[in-house]
Amino acid sequence: MNTETALWKHLKQKTSSEVHWTRIEARVGAGIPDINGAYQWPTSGHLRGIEIWCELKVCKTKSYKTAGLWRPAQIAWQTARSSRIRNVWNLVSHPQAEVVKIYSGSRIADLWDDKEGQVEPDLVIRYRNPYDTWSMFLELAAERALEPWTADRGL
Repeated sequence: MNTETALWKHLKQKTSSEVHWTRIEARVGAGIPDINGAYQWPTSGHLRGIEIWCELKVCKTKSYKTAGLWRPAQIAWQTARSSRIRNVWNLVSHPQAEVVKIYSGSRIADLWDDKEGQVEPDLVIRYRNPYDTWSMFLELAAERALEPWTADRGL
């Protein structure tokens, strides 16, 4: 997935039966992520509504480095929103390695400064691995949304 549009189309195609997605236009507000999604978790039984915000990025360098991929307004938005909810995510496609690395929005400052590619992702989805599916991401996001807040988060 060499472009954000390709990443968006792939994600939507693979998850549209579970997730209601909205692509956010850039003119709406500075820093707001590219897409918003809502889905029910678990997929059966006592259902809970989950909402997620995702910023799509493509790392086009040979070696994986995330430094400089985000604008200051995006960093500010993710920092503020992540202090209140857990489901802000960065989906960073790296075409050279054929992976999408997924990071919590609460780690945006680390990603911005990561000139060496040292920040460990919360999840990695490999393009060609049939066992790496977007449901892994939806499950991770649901788990984060449903776990209790700790006192050190201030909420």
